[in-house]
Amino acid sequence: MTRRRIRLRTAVLFAVALAVVSGCVGGMPKVPATPDAVLERAQDYQTRGKYIQAAALYQQFLERYAGHERADFAQYMLAETHFEDRDYSLAAVEFQVVISNYGYSEYVDDALFKIGVCYWNQAPRSQRDQQKSFDALSRFNQYRQTFPEGEYADEVEKYVREINERLAQKEYAAARWYYRQKHGAAAMIYCDKIIENYPDNRYWAQALLLKGDILLRRGENEEAIRQYTRLLEYPGDAGIRQQAETKIREARR
Repeated sequence: MTRRRIRLRTAVLFAVALAVVSGCVGGMPKVPATPDAVLERAQDYQTRGKYIQAAALYQQFLERYAGHERADFAQYMLAETHFEDRDYSLAAVEFQVVISNYGYSEYVDDALFKIGVCYWNQAPRSQRDQQKSFDALSRFNQYRQTFPEGEYADEVEKYVREINERLAQKEYAAARWYYRQKHGAAAMIYCDKIIENYPDNRYWAQALLLKGDILLRRGENEEAIRQYTRLLEYPGDAGIRQQAETKIREARR
């Protein structure tokens, strides 16, 4: 979602919030009189999938009770409402507010994880610009460093593997293109980037195979063998290990 659309969505929510106060949204009552009641009503709307109404009430809580002990919860739930509504751009913005404004909150780790998920859900296929994937990876790595034993540690590792594979796929496509064009030096750059930055996926293994092929083409057989040998303990596709064994025999002839 563009910044213009985010501003438009925010304006709509503000308008709904005003309507909530005046009781003029079809069948929607006014904002309850107590902080806990506001949150209870907002959560009820959220549970029923009425995300705009829920977001409006969370915003009203934050405006009326800015210093309340549950303000961090309200901010987190505001972000979560947008997340559940699949408005990932706006959700990322609101989760960041949790981190920036409520650093003491028990929801900081949740917010950091969810920002990463928001970016990842916005990332396009590997052929297109992957800035969102890089943004997601940055957040997940930050989570790994800050909350190594956190609730989402296992899920973070799963996301990191998925992102690495997508980024490696894009780089591998470039490496193959340069190799077919007989630009071995350029292909090697992409192979090395994959090998160094995106381990433990099939494109990492394919990059090692391709690097070995480039070295063979140059006549650097011993170095090619060294690259192929790294694949003999590759835990993934057995076919890759068999290819590596075959290429080692060819290089030794």
